[in-house]
Amino acid sequence: MKSQSETQQSGPLAGVTVLEVSSVVMAPMAGRIMAKLGAQVIRVEPPQGDVIRRTGAARHESMTGAALALGDGKLNIAVNLRTEAGRAELRRLIVRSDVVITNHLPKRRPGFGLDWESVREIDDTTILCTAQGYSSLSELADVPAYDDTVQAAAGTCDIYAKSDGVPRYAPYVMADKICGLTIVYSILAALHHRDRTGQGQWVDVPMVDVMADFNLIEQLNDYTFEPALGAAGWHRTLAPARKPHPAQNGWICILPYTDQNWRDFLHLAGVAATTDQTVPFPTNRDRNIHTEAVQGIIADYAATKSIEEIVRECTTIGIPAQPVHTIESLMTDPYLRSRDTVELIDHPSEGKVWRSTPNIGFSATPLAPVRYAGKVDQDRDEIIEILNESTVKESYV
Repeated sequence: MKSQSETQQSGPLAGVTVLEVSSVVMAPMAGRIMAKLGAQVIRVEPPQGDVIRRTGAARHESMTGAALALGDGKLNIAVNLRTEAGRAELRRLIVRSDVVITNHLPKRRPGFGLDWESVREIDDTTILCTAQGYSSLSELADVPAYDDTVQAAAGTCDIYAKSDGVPRYAPYVMADKICGLTIVYSILAALHHRDRTGQGQWVDVPMVDVMADFNLIEQLNDYTFEPALGAAGWHRTLAPARKPHPAQNGWICILPYTDQNWRDFLHLAGVAATTDQTVPFPTNRDRNIHTEAVQGIIADYAATKSIEEIVRECTTIGIPAQPVHTIESLMTDPYLRSRDTVELIDHPSEGKVWRSTPNIGFSATPLAPVRYAGKVDQDRDEIIEILNESTVKESYV
């Protein structure tokens, strides 16, 4: 493992240096997660900064909410990869890194020195992870891809159409974030291989393939068989009636999922006087077929009670029930606040801002709070000091 600077935080990835040469959400999210897990992450941005720094409101130039979230835990340096001096600086950074992540298109990577041949020549123990719309080895390799186009290409929009008749995009950057998670677990697998063999490798994450597989796991369903035993689609989740219901003081999710849950709920709702009476829609399959009627029973019960009553009554008999949080109310949720999963921090340049973390528990390598997101090129001096500490393969720089 390559040496680390004194600023390295704790966590299971302490001792791993990640170089993130990326933009927007997907690859920066992967770097964010690895930083939260203890890796030293050096983010390379162009001199003008990533586009995410200009999306949304900011107190100071380039410091939007998304830039604060995606820059969490990272050191930042600006490098102009269109110049020879910038590419030389990048090579020095690669020498220092265990992992390189980029979402530059395949046609651009060789010119920047971010293709596997260039990275392997510098250090064949490095993990290079590339991510883009389609496989780098396919004829579609250089087709530009964004979250919306990937959702369309991978069947996500059709899942909405199968639910309510109209193809739509998910109202959040679903593909970018799922593929960001895929980058992380793929890199961890490659690091495990390197730990066993000493061998680095190129990992390529094609977004459309990843999202198609993600969607097909349950949505292929009865269409799995040839000939098909039924239409594609996961019936329970596609039903338009499947939704939270209004209580007397807000919205609530009630999910009597198992057959026993359903019998207990009917008794609670007064639909069946005792649990041994004839039960309507007694099996999970029956309830999936008759979702509208089932949700109507749940809605009638919810309408007569407060959220607090519903949670208390359902929880007592083991039926899952949760209030519908807003994004804003998550900031004051007692559970999340008590664990610092969300916290109001004093950022050194931005004042009071909300910050979140996945807050995963590790008994042997507990996580620690990471450094705050910074401005473009803010950490150049610290990064240069890290580079100067390095003694490996200096002939390549």
